[in-house]
Amino acid sequence: MSFKDVIVYVDGTEASKARCGLVIGLAKAQGAHLVAIAFAPQALMPLYGADVAFADMSGVLESVKEQGEEALARFGTAAAAAGISHEARLMHGTSDEFPHDFAAAARLTDLAILGQPRDGDPLVGQYALLERCLFASGRPVLIVPAAPVESADGDTIVVAWDGSAEAARAFSDARTFLKAAKRVVLLAGLREESRHDIGVSADGMVAHLARHGAKAEVIKITMSEGGDIGRLLLSRAKELEADMIVMGAFHHSRWRELILGGVTLTMLEEATIPLLMAH
Repeated sequence: MSFKDVIVYVDGTEASKARCGLVIGLAKAQGAHLVAIAFAPQALMPLYGADVAFADMSGVLESVKEQGEEALARFGTAAAAAGISHEARLMHGTSDEFPHDFAAAARLTDLAILGQPRDGDPLVGQYALLERCLFASGRPVLIVPAAPVESADGDTIVVAWDGSAEAARAFSDARTFLKAAKRVVLLAGLREESRHDIGVSADGMVAHLARHGAKAEVIKITMSEGGDIGRLLLSRAKELEADMIVMGAFHHSRWRELILGGVTLTMLEEATIPLLMAH
């Protein structure tokens, strides 16, 4: 199994350049077709005669569109130089519409690639874009940090395992990466009340991966209710010199509660290596 088509969001930020470099390298390794999407924002209809405020926004909207066009041009040049099959689209709409439209386009590919939410253009609504991709595209999302990375084909991949359906889905969606990795480590998060069950399911997942040609090992970590699980995962990934983290995204859909704190926010904001999430 390999990725045959990949979609990536591009914009005028420096982080976008690193993202494009990674996705082009991934496509070359996988023989995948690339789809790059940039956003051309359109103002909402003015409310209650607020024409002045909307007129003031016109320059900002045009600037974002121009930056998107430039980002697509850079992407096209780099993809052509690498000999990659590719296409570039400027997606028009409002900030509210764009996440939904992007997620719909992602359904027609194998993998969506986004940047860390803090690194994108504020008009796009980066958290909303990530939310829609995770919940509405039916595809895994690879989140790329702003710091340049050479490749997504990590030698060492850490996978967060808690026995949940989301974690199982993440394993399945990451199988291409897991099979290519030299080392796969399951970080099995143990709580006192479920210590035995998680340990057994982790061993079962190792056996499942082996049948798919991916060799993995288990490292069990004890989690406390009051501990910062996100930072614990990041710390262990750093100790293991991981090149990628794989994890299930959110155990329920109450995004706004989760994004204000906890594991999800920590991972999204502080990961310094690519993070593959699935729901």
